[in-house]
Amino acid sequence: MLDSTLALYLVPVVWGATFPAAKIVLRHMPIASFMAWTRGTGLLAIAAATPLLRRTEARAVADERPPARSVLLPALVLGTLIFASYTLQTEGLARTTATNAGFITGLYVVFTPLIAALVLRRRVPGIAWVAIAASVAGLALLSVKHLATIRPHVGDLLVLAGAVGWACHITVMERASRRFPVWMLSTAQMAVTAILQVGAALATAGLRPADALSARVWPLLVLTGVFGSGLAYTMQIVAQQRMTSTRAVVLLGGEALFSALFAAVWIGERLAPHQWLGAALVLGAMVVSELAARGPSAVVVEPASAE
Repeated sequence: MLDSTLALYLVPVVWGATFPAAKIVLRHMPIASFMAWTRGTGLLAIAAATPLLRRTEARAVADERPPARSVLLPALVLGTLIFASYTLQTEGLARTTATNAGFITGLYVVFTPLIAALVLRRRVPGIAWVAIAASVAGLALLSVKHLATIRPHVGDLLVLAGAVGWACHITVMERASRRFPVWMLSTAQMAVTAILQVGAALATAGLRPADALSARVWPLLVLTGVFGSGLAYTMQIVAQQRMTSTRAVVLLGGEALFSALFAAVWIGERLAPHQWLGAALVLGAMVVSELAARGPSAVVVEPASAE
């Protein structure tokens, strides 16, 4: 299997690339339709990769794999959290500025260790708080084009609720990823999300395939669906089998850095000097987190036993 740390380094790279891709696709189709197509293609990608995942996944005792029906509840929780977080984030973005939404969404870096401390009753190490603080400062500088333009209102509160949802997803994933095979959990959670997204699209704007699925749009749907949904969420499960949610969220915070880099190359967006400083802080937080985790005094986190 893919090394867990390498897997989690790749996830924010993939998610970062989906931001400029999504901006282009959303010019051609409604948000609900876009989400339905990306989650649907993501599910198909996971299903296609399942035979390979089942052959290559190394587990200590294969006979102790849980029955398939036992994954239904965690998959329902995880899939619903993905659906709800995307919906809240998008609805909030429609009512606030991209500047506010970018910063507030990045606050899942703060919420995750707090939720993990409450739910999993875990003490957050001091070095983790340093990395978290650096990530938050970096995300703020990256997301805010003009430092005096943040004005909280209803849209901000919706985006804030979405950030809490992402933090809950990462926290729940820490426990679930250690109880189930990657292929089983990845397929089940994406199936729940896809069903919810398709239902939402049919209830509102419809799937709108006729004018949207052109030769120019299809490759972007493949990027955001196959890679951004199918591949990235599977790699997240691989990674969180071997690390805590507190450590994982600092690495995932690099999503803002990579989205800025891809947007600059792909659609011509440029960073202001304070945003480059933010990018450096995010990268520094990732380095601090990894050095602390790989140091001689680091504590190896063993998979938690199911309770």
